[in-house]
Amino acid sequence: MTGIEDSAQNSKTEALAAFEKVVKKYEGALLRYAGRILSRSDAVQDVAQNTFIKLFKNWKDEMIPSPQLSSWLYRVVHNEAVDYLRKESRRQLLHRKQAAEKIPYSPPKRGSKPEISEAAERAAMVLKKLSMREQQVVVLKVYEEQSYKEISIIMELSIGNVGYILHHAMKKMAALLKNASVI
Repeated sequence: MTGIEDSAQNSKTEALAAFEKVVKKYEGALLRYAGRILSRSDAVQDVAQNTFIKLFKNWKDEMIPSPQLSSWLYRVVHNEAVDYLRKESRRQLLHRKQAAEKIPYSPPKRGSKPEISEAAERAAMVLKKLSMREQQVVVLKVYEEQSYKEISIIMELSIGNVGYILHHAMKKMAALLKNASVI
């Protein structure tokens, strides 16, 4: 190795050693603090780990234990824990809403056709008259309840293009439904 490579290697080794000292010094306290905010031990571990990852990536000053570093670490742990609680709260709310919205499924009786309303039959007939791309966008949005962003990813289109296609497809369907020959 050259002198420059030796120097760079020593610098990395010293930085890692300094980082390890900081982790050893603050890990227990940060875990306890996160544990007081959160109830799940796996979440506490994740919050502490994310904090140290952010420290390694973002801390610009010398990595030595100090009041500034301590304050920064506690602030990051707090923010990570609060973010976790918010995400978990939203996730639980969505699960409760989804559970409340589920309509119990009852399979059709043998030999009988599932009941389809006349309006649904007309909409299905009109849907078939659209182009394949328009059909896909309408099906993904209306029947599959995908967001514009999800549709754009699935169909490899821009979000604006998805909106444009959906808007014109719905206008076509409305016009065709009004047309007496379709009914």
